[in-house]
Formats: sequence, structure tokens, C-alpha cells
Amino acid sequence: MFRALGLLIGRFLCVYVPAFAAVGVLRLTIDGAIPLVIVITAVIALVLIRFTGRRQGIIGNFGFRGTSIAMLGWTGVISLPLAIGAAALLNHFREPGPLAGLRLQTWLAVLYFGLAAPIQEEVIFRGLLQTTLSNDLATKNLSVSVRNAVPVALVALLFAVIHLKVGPLTAFFALILGILAGELRRRSGSLIPAILTHSIFNAAALYVVILKSV
Repeated sequence: MFRALGLLIGRFLCVYVPAFAAVGVLRLTIDGAIPLVIVITAVIALVLIRFTGRRQGIIGNFGFRGTSIAMLGWTGVISLPLAIGAAALLNHFREPGPLAGLRLQTWLAVLYFGLAAPIQEEVIFRGLLQTTLSNDLATKNLSVSVRNAVPVALVALLFAVIHLKVGPLTAFFALILGILAGELRRRSGSLIPAILTHSIFNAAALYVVILKSV
């Protein structure tokens, strides 16, 4: 188990450290850093997925497949009220949220956070990290329920921890989003429902930010 946790953290650092190092070297502002981080981390994650998948013969297990219309419908039904509630509570308690302080044109904000970031982060967290952790635990003497639950929970917890710098409420909702996205990914075998629920959460937060600026 400790080895699996170490590999999880190691893969996470392999994805993000080069991106933030590049931002530091180039001395970019946060607005300029966003697209660079999205691109670099996504490319590194895809390279790791390709390498790991070919080495272990499991390239098809990382979620790059379609899903059913019914699954997409249930994703929307579950995600929309949670996302609206999360955005409303962040606004009520005046926690800035992950999108506060950005000075982007509306179309760029929608492109980055409504589309690009959900794809990038789900490829990393529910594609690379959750899948490889599941594979690492598959050989352990654990029950099926534990092998199913632990990767979802640990990757969601890691996702929440990186949002703590924004605020505790944001981290809490990131945990909820992470668990929901992880379980959708596990049940469907596809990243598409996870990307959809992530987009819905981001869209609700983005709507509040744009509404405040009007």
C-alpha cells in the first residue's frame, strides 16, 4: 500500500513539477501561466499513459472510450444541483474560489475552465492517477470493494489537497467533485462522464465570477 501511495505521489509530481518550473523560468503571470500549465501537464500525462499502458498491456483501461447516453444523462442530473449549490455557498461565504482574481476575456475563461481544464485534469487525475493506482492495488490482498473505493477516494483527496490554497470550502467541494468524477469514471469505464461533471462544476463557478463582474 505504501509503495502504491509513493507511486501515486511520484506520478503527480512528474506531471506538475515540469509545468510549474517552466512557469517560474518564464516568469509568467497567472493569466499567462494557465494555458502553458494545461498543455504541459496534459502532454506529460498522455506520455505517461502511453508508456505505462504499452508496458503493462492495458492502454485501453485509461478511460479513452465512449459511454452511454443514459450515463451522460445521470451525470448531468447528479452534477447540476451539486455544482449550483457549491457555487452558491462559495459566493455566500465570500470564499474567492479557484477562478477569482483572473483577468481573462469571457470566451477565454470559458475555453480554459469550461473545456480545457476539465479535460486536462480528468486525464491526469481520473485517467492516469486513478487507473495506475487501481492497477497497483490489483495485486494486493484486498477485497474488491476496497480495491474499487481506495483509488477513487485517494485521488479525490489529492485533488482536494491541491485546492486548499484557495480555501477550505473550495477544497471540500473539490473533494466532492473528485469522488463523483472518480466513481463515474469507475462505473462507466470512460473519462467522458468525469469530464462532463467537472465542466458542470467549473461552469457554475465561472457563471458566478462573470455575474459579479457585470
